[in-house]
Amino acid sequence: MRIEFLFLSYLTKRKSAKMCISLCTIFVLTALVEAVSRFTFTLPTVFIVDILDAAMILRLSYESTLMFIGYGILLFGMLSAVFPMFRDSKFRPNSKKLQIHFIILSSFTVTFLIARLFVAILNADINPVCQLWVKGYRIHHFFVGIGLLAIAGWLGHINGGSRSIITKVSAGIYGTGMGLVADEFGLLLTFGDYWAEQSYIFFVLISLLLLIALLEEAYKLFKTAKNLNSMVITFIYGEWKP
Repeated sequence: MRIEFLFLSYLTKRKSAKMCISLCTIFVLTALVEAVSRFTFTLPTVFIVDILDAAMILRLSYESTLMFIGYGILLFGMLSAVFPMFRDSKFRPNSKKLQIHFIILSSFTVTFLIARLFVAILNADINPVCQLWVKGYRIHHFFVGIGLLAIAGWLGHINGGSRSIITKVSAGIYGTGMGLVADEFGLLLTFGDYWAEQSYIFFVLISLLLLIALLEEAYKLFKTAKNLNSMVITFIYGEWKP
């Protein structure tokens, strides 16, 4: 239990991580309270107006927007908490797999959010200027996403993990492809409704699975480094028992 506590302490020792976790908790609890009580007293009035504006952009309810923003803040906090492990000399030599998880989750999250904002701000779903047509067929995001997933898989297979830079590039392409597919997941299920809530649900589920995989790999790396450090200390100052 001690190693788990140390790992959590390591992740949350930075102010940015603590702030993101606190903000996520506030947003989620506020959404739950207001969904049950139907009162809007938890947040300042000016802030409520901003949330309502965001809800109009995202085409979500007020409570769902609070939940989504809170979850996005949590994702950012966890990514910022894991990133320093790449620069830490204790973890950097064995952090290749962790970096791949980090790149996939980061590229997936950023691509989904950028695609959503692009469509929302420019009204790309109804603005012909922002649409790509080829011989009478409209090329949606998910077509590009599927193509990128195929390219990432191809690069991964031919590389076989032998070259680090190609592995990282394929991970970024893979995350980007998944983000584009997730952006129009609701459109695929509903046969035309780009703003269907299924896209947000799919994004949360996939990013949550990727986040769990990232934290699990970070924990393994942390545990290995701590065990190695303990063995070295025991070997120097006492009897070493492997």
